[in-house]
Amino acid sequence: MTSNAMESIEKPPKRVHKPAEQRQQEIIAAAVRAFADRGYQVTDMQTIAELAGVGKGTLYRHFPNKEELFKLVLAHQLDILRDRMLQARDSTTNPLCRLYAMMHAYLEYFDTHPDTVELFIQERAEFGREVTPQYFQRMHHSKDDWLFVFQDIKNTYPVREFLSAEEMSSLSGELLHGAVYLSMASVPKRASLTRLDQVFSFYLHGIMHVENPLSFVEQLRECSKNSISQQTKELENY
Repeated sequence: MTSNAMESIEKPPKRVHKPAEQRQQEIIAAAVRAFADRGYQVTDMQTIAELAGVGKGTLYRHFPNKEELFKLVLAHQLDILRDRMLQARDSTTNPLCRLYAMMHAYLEYFDTHPDTVELFIQERAEFGREVTPQYFQRMHHSKDDWLFVFQDIKNTYPVREFLSAEEMSSLSGELLHGAVYLSMASVPKRASLTRLDQVFSFYLHGIMHVENPLSFVEQLRECSKNSISQQTKELENY
């Protein structure tokens, strides 16, 4: 074979060396897609390796088995949610503006990461009722990140006396969680964020003992818009 002929033979592409952290993030992104699209049972490590563009050996160096990978993938998604909620919380100092911004961040996250809900469903189906879902574990362990927001609302506005900050936080979480699932199940499907003002208004009517709690919302409308606008700009660079 001539040298020209040998040169014309295509060489297999060289695998690009990437930092371990970057490679791990690419594997996680591929795993999210695979688990969400195909389900936990059908997805295997070879499929994830192919989607991530890595060898199977490389995949196993980062993640020991499929179950651990699934749990780490879900934890990664929940880390993103928490980071966005913290950014929203810190975008303003007004208690109701903070709550509005946090609700916005929560609903927007699930609109832009619908695969996370699929992972919730699969976690419940595959690992059973005896295991507390990661979502609820995270909400419990990070409750101190949010409780002071609800305590500030209770101290500042005419909240029903029998409601504690813990109960106010739980009610908010349950409303938001339900809104996400209802939005995904609705026909036609609608964005969770379109329910924001409805959820916020419903929540205020539930926790306050004044005739028109929405009067506080009107006072804060510009504040809310400003905080959300700033938050959105920050998330675009995230």
